[in-house]
Amino acid sequence: MEVDLIISGCKKSQKDAQEALVHRFGPKLLAVCNRYCNDSNLAYDALQECFINIFKYIHSFKSMGSFEGWLRKIAVRSSLAIIKKYKPFSFFGDSSDLDFINGGTIPDAYEQIALDEIYYFLQQLPPSLRLVFNMYIVEGYSHKEIGVMLKITDSTSRANLARARAKLVLLINKETQKRINYSIIENQI
Repeated sequence: MEVDLIISGCKKSQKDAQEALVHRFGPKLLAVCNRYCNDSNLAYDALQECFINIFKYIHSFKSMGSFEGWLRKIAVRSSLAIIKKYKPFSFFGDSSDLDFINGGTIPDAYEQIALDEIYYFLQQLPPSLRLVFNMYIVEGYSHKEIGVMLKITDSTSRANLARARAKLVLLINKETQKRINYSIIENQI
């Protein structure tokens, strides 16, 4: 079923269109929820909330932008609501101790890391850092938008992004060093 037919059918509360929407976009939306929730049960709860909100607000979609982008925004907001409800966390507000970070960039050598490894490293971040990283880097929200959605200041968002990048670099360096050590040991045997 074409996306336009799915949208118009969902606006008319047609079950076949709703099922088509779930089957077509469910896996992608679940991936968004998983990225934010870091717990499969919470991710499924967020996905359920996401679909409830999609069907509730489908009439507000005016076909002026990307439908998939609209769905992703709902998935992000649903995930944030679930996280706030079940897994409270706090943000790091002070960025004065971030002088050790060299711009928060990950060196070019790390471009060889597989996507599933990056996902693994992201899951190792504290929830507040992972949220800001996902919202800024993956979803493309500005620090101002993140601040509004998470009820934090722009500078707190920036500080958490810098901390997330620094933590990722440390995690990747640690894993790289383990691989080097393993390779040396393996070559000596």
